[in-house]
Amino acid sequence: MSLKTAVTRVVDQIGNLILSPPYGGFGYYYNHGPRTRRAVAFTFDDGPGKPCTEQLLDTLGELGVKATFFCVGLSVQWHPDVVQRAFTEGHVIGNHSMMHSRKAGLLLRGGEHIDAADDAIAQVIGCRPHLYRPPWGWLTPWEGQRLRQRGYAVIGWDIYPDDWKVPEVPAEHLVAQIKPLVKPGSIILMHDSVSNQIRWEKTETARAVRLLTPWLRSEGYEIVTVPELLGLPAYRSSSRVPNTEGFDVKW
Repeated sequence: MSLKTAVTRVVDQIGNLILSPPYGGFGYYYNHGPRTRRAVAFTFDDGPGKPCTEQLLDTLGELGVKATFFCVGLSVQWHPDVVQRAFTEGHVIGNHSMMHSRKAGLLLRGGEHIDAADDAIAQVIGCRPHLYRPPWGWLTPWEGQRLRQRGYAVIGWDIYPDDWKVPEVPAEHLVAQIKPLVKPGSIILMHDSVSNQIRWEKTETARAVRLLTPWLRSEGYEIVTVPELLGLPAYRSSSRVPNTEGFDVKW
């Protein structure tokens, strides 16, 4: 292993511990819903993509499941028809930044990555998202404040299977990872595509959802959207708070 690779791994481990759910994020994250209600939420990151997101939407429609999609702004511009379809079919659209860049959220000043994706989504569905999930789950205190200033709720997770890996992990393995972790209020993070890829073949996530859904229902769980789980609005007002420099950074 090269020194550069070793350093990168250490940085990633520290970043994941401090900045990501379920323990990091400086208190900005909603990582789960009420533990008293037997309900869970499917969430999907990094899309939309073709044909993968379309295939997942087909599966969700057949199962009668509504989910929450955290969309990358660039992919929204590539595939507005897929985003419009998801919205029309009753799924919730959240913001996952413009280019899926960790660096943008680490910068002390900025916010364009949030606003550009916000605009891209609003141009397609006519609503501005209230939900945001940072790329890679890395959330600094100053990024959290930028999001709060814009009126966003930051959504984490408490279940994160390996469906992000390439090549794909078989659906049966994903289900085996998820089942022991499911609790009332769980937010399950999965991926409908790969970020910044205009086309992507991805089938195991949809297969995992097809396997999980009847099991969850047999265990008495409702499958709901994140706003339904947390009692939050899905969208903000039509106006957007402008980017503001010079705000106080609070640790």
